[in-house]
Formats: sequence, structure tokens, C-alpha cells
Amino acid sequence: MLRRRPSLGKFRALASRITKGSRANNSFAEIRGSSAPNPGVRTRLSLWRGLVVFARMICLQAVGWRVFALSLVLCSSGLRAALPAGVNEGEFLGWTNALSLRDDHGKTTTVVVPDIGGRVVQYSRGGVNALLENPDSNGKTLARWPGGFWVGGYQCDLGPGLLGALERQGVWLGPHDFVAPRDHTVETASPLDVVTGLRLLKSFTLDPDTGALGVVQRMVNASPNPTRHHLHDRTLCPAGGFFFAPLPRQSRHRAGWAVLRVAEAGSFFDGEQPTLPNASVTGDWLVVQAAGAPGKLGLDTAVGWVAYVRGKLLFVKFFPTWRGAAYAGAGHTVEFSWNDQMAALELFSPVAALQPGQAFDFPELWQLIELKEAVTSFEDARAAAKKIPPSPFAPKK
Repeated sequence: MLRRRPSLGKFRALASRITKGSRANNSFAEIRGSSAPNPGVRTRLSLWRGLVVFARMICLQAVGWRVFALSLVLCSSGLRAALPAGVNEGEFLGWTNALSLRDDHGKTTTVVVPDIGGRVVQYSRGGVNALLENPDSNGKTLARWPGGFWVGGYQCDLGPGLLGALERQGVWLGPHDFVAPRDHTVETASPLDVVTGLRLLKSFTLDPDTGALGVVQRMVNASPNPTRHHLHDRTLCPAGGFFFAPLPRQSRHRAGWAVLRVAEAGSFFDGEQPTLPNASVTGDWLVVQAAGAPGKLGLDTAVGWVAYVRGKLLFVKFFPTWRGAAYAGAGHTVEFSWNDQMAALELFSPVAALQPGQAFDFPELWQLIELKEAVTSFEDARAAAKKIPPSPFAPKK
């Protein structure tokens, strides 16, 4: 495992090897959705430590997914080996088979629950969970609550327009197969989605040094027919914090962002004059506090990151975008909504056309940053944004 802080030159060399290896292997990294870190990014060396996990994850995934099915067969046959380093299985909030990933310093923890859709219910640093927990759902499973239930945390789903469909509960809330194929890594696989003919695979790798979490979301066309769908990441955090993102230089919205309006003819995104009492725009920055009346907004940003800060914990999600690709609905890559309980960060991949047997990958990198002072104002949020380095993802063509 890589533990020492790599130099910029070493990271560039690593990124180059990964890129070449990805093109040479008919594997996970070859599919259209994969992205290698941008070796041209200049930032503080501490970031490179956080990004090594993503580079290592992509490299390992080149062979990891090909043995995933075999691993599942072995697990179902009662031949599961001892869990690798950094992975523990046990009870968490009433779920009996929760899988936890911990860094080597005891600061960062990720908890994945296969029994409720391979969902991440905790991503914490210093004992503070960045994700929303709903105590009313603790320990619930679809087998005992077939009508469904509301869980916080992170989940990825297929789209567009499929979120919450009852006939798809097995993908959203049902049990997923899982393996822990290597140190600090958990992989999950959904049952076949009866509506789309797709299967959803997810991989989570926690960097043992920095606590950065690499997340790879993959949809596989397991049907005999061509299909067109996208991946939709919905991550819930506790309300009351501040969402912020850089506004795009080029946008379909005149203001660079849009607010969801409700009219008699239906709802629409207003990108001409998007005003909110809990939003502030200064220069190229949009900051929104998850407070007050419920609302929703969207951006078609290609910068490749969004963030949410509550108290002293800054949660950053890096992700790739694709130039000229078709994004569903209003064409947003990011949407943010809130009410008095939660703040929802939603990321979208472009719509991908998949032939039978083909797959599409949507990778992300998460980071938690501890701040010295709690963020309580728009000015504080903008100051915290300066601690966020550029996205390691270069926009895809």
C-alpha cells in the first residue's frame, strides 16, 4: 500500500501508467465512463496523497470487476475468506451485515450496508458523520418493510425518471451481493432491474492515509436489447449547512444556475432570474444555506466538484463531466435540494447508450476536511471553499 506522500512527478508517472493500462485492458477502466486523474493539475502536495487512492482504485479495478462474479459465487458457497485489512463486518444501527472501512489513523470511517441497496450510511471524520442518519429507519429491511422506508446517506440509482418506482425497490432498498476483494475496499452488486434490464455495481475504496473515499458506480446492460440510461447519485446530509459550487463559465442558464419554480402548467427550472433568500452569488461562486423554505436548484457545471459544509466539517465530492454529452432533464450535472431535515447533493452522469453486455462507469472522489472554525455565514463558506483544490478529473470529450 502507498503510505508516503508522493511527489508531483511520481503522481504524474502513476497517472500516466494508469491511463496506458486502462486503454490496454478490456476491463473496468476501458468503459466510456472511466476517468484518470488529470496530471496537469497543480495544487498542494497534500492533495496528491488524497488522490492516490483514486489512481490506485482505477488501476486495481482493471482486474477487480472481472473476478467479482467468481468472488460472489465463492461467498455464497460458504467459502468466504477472512476479511482484508481495513474492512470489518458487523452490526451497525440495527443492520447485521454492515461493512465498515477505516483509515489507519482512526479518524475516518465509511459504513456500507448491503441489505439496504449497498448504501453508504456513514462517512465520518472525528466521529462526525457528514451524511444524514434517519433513526426511524435503523435496522429496517425490505423483507420486513415491503412497502419501503426512507433512509438517509448515499445511494446511486439508474435514470432518468426511475427514482422511487415501487417495482424497482430491489435496486433502491433491497439486498445487494457484496465482496471485500482487497484492503480497504468493498464492492456491491444489485439484483437485475426488471424495468431497465440493467445491473448496478458499486465499489468503495478508502485511502488508509487520508480517508479519501473512491466511489465507482457502474451500470451494466444485462438485457438482450439496447438501452439508454444514466447514473444518478443522491447523497443526503443534515440540514442547516452551506452548499457551494463554482458557477460554470458557459451555461444553458443565463445566470449560470437555475431555481425550480412551480407553476400551474407544471414545474420548471428558472435560469433567467434565479433568486432565493438563502442564496448568495459573489463573482463565480454560488453559496446556498440549507435552511428556510424547501427548495431545489441546478447547475450544468463542468468544473467537477461540489461541497457541503456543516459546522467544522467540509465534505467535497469530485466527479467527471463529459463535453457535449446529453444530460437528461434540464441538462444539469448537479442539483441541490433541501428542507428542514436534509440537504440533498445530486450528481448525474450523461445518458449512455448501451448495447447488450456493455457498461458505463461514473467515478467520484470524496474528501472530508476538518476546519478550525465552524462555518456560520456565506462569507465563512466562501473562505472554506478556498481550501478545496481543483478537481482531479479532466472533462471527458
